Amino acid sequence: MWGHMFRNRRALLLTLVLLVRFGGGAQFAASVGQSVADGGATARSAGPLCYDSRLRVTWLADANLPATQTFGVQGVHKSGSMNYATALRWVAAMNESGYLGHHNWQLPTAPDEDPTCARTGRHGESFGFGCSESVLGSLYYKTLGLRAPNTAVPLPSTNTGPFRNFQPYLYWSLSAAADPKQGFISFSFNTGFQGANAGPNHLYVLPLIKGPLPGTTPASGEGLRASADGKTIYDPRSQVTWLADANLAETQSFGVPNITRDGAMDHDTALRWIDAMNKADRGRGYLGQTHWQLPETGRADPSCSLRGTTGYDCTGSAMGALYYQQLGLHRGDPVVATPDVTVGPFHHLQPYLYWACSGASALSPCRADGPAAGFEWNFSFGNGFQGTNLTRNDLYVMVYFPGAASGPPAK
Repeated sequence: MWGHMFRNRRALLLTLVLLVRFGGGAQFAASVGQSVADGGATARSAGPLCYDSRLRVTWLADANLPATQTFGVQGVHKSGSMNYATALRWVAAMNESGYLGHHNWQLPTAPDEDPTCARTGRHGESFGFGCSESVLGSLYYKTLGLRAPNTAVPLPSTNTGPFRNFQPYLYWSLSAAADPKQGFISFSFNTGFQGANAGPNHLYVLPLIKGPLPGTTPASGEGLRASADGKTIYDPRSQVTWLADANLAETQSFGVPNITRDGAMDHDTALRWIDAMNKADRGRGYLGQTHWQLPETGRADPSCSLRGTTGYDCTGSAMGALYYQQLGLHRGDPVVATPDVTVGPFHHLQPYLYWACSGASALSPCRADGPAAGFEWNFSFGNGFQGTNLTRNDLYVMVYFPGAASGPPAK
């Protein structure tokens, strides 16, 4: 098992004190007492708190407090991710403790109908890119001035076992969801969750070839075996050959447009990119191979924690077997740790999905009912996509309380 011990030391030793600035929106000030105005909105940072006058709420500057403070709540992973029910318990415990002198912390809200969103779901819910009327959408698009589908936290180059450039995010598969309206199956190398994702979303791609490469020596045992040049990796458990660069699209587009600068793409683009990969080098294919494809999941996987091909522990799929069995990761383990880069006044921001709840405005409390039975809102700081997610999935949590702090935060 490769585990985490092979991660690039640069990432583990990385100490960044940069203020990451983005154009196109209000800028937070990272230092205590500073403030910056933009279009009448002022963002003020005061130690662990940050007032956002655009939304009239006060954020906790630590965008992943659960990773270091559980308040005694069970079900919080070491990375800080948790399912929705656990998120509600964690916020309740935070309020019971009076964290930083406040008892009204809450999850960010999202309205069911948002005209700024690109799409509308089958239950009438607004989703997709551009959703700037939700609290997290307003933070991403307006206050921090980010532009979809850019990540809030670019990652340095890392090594994970024999792989390099793995992203702690969602990766596309070739397999359609059981309900075609839900898009395609994806796998999370942040938490180990396998589930459906809408085709227009932007995820990463890890190509494979079925079986060992022609002319290679069969691997002995069940462990991963890298090729002599380190460019491919054979997995005898799943009997597939992986590309060692887990984000090749970041540096090699093969002339295919609509790939983000960090290598993510929608599902249609992923198919075109794979096709171009097979036609590369005047038809000889990338690395001399013409049978690259997206991973498949099959129609059913009894190892999955939920029904069909959904949930955790889905070792019947090649990506699931890679995550759990070959890399030795467990539910809630990101394949790569996110460096603590300062983004505006925030730290510990994860370039992944965060929980949100149904609510008419930032000042509204969370409603008990979500956009659909068994689902709640989420927002991605990996690409600016807002959607809904199974409440049994594990996402991250950041919180605020309505209004401004009445005095200096409690120590």
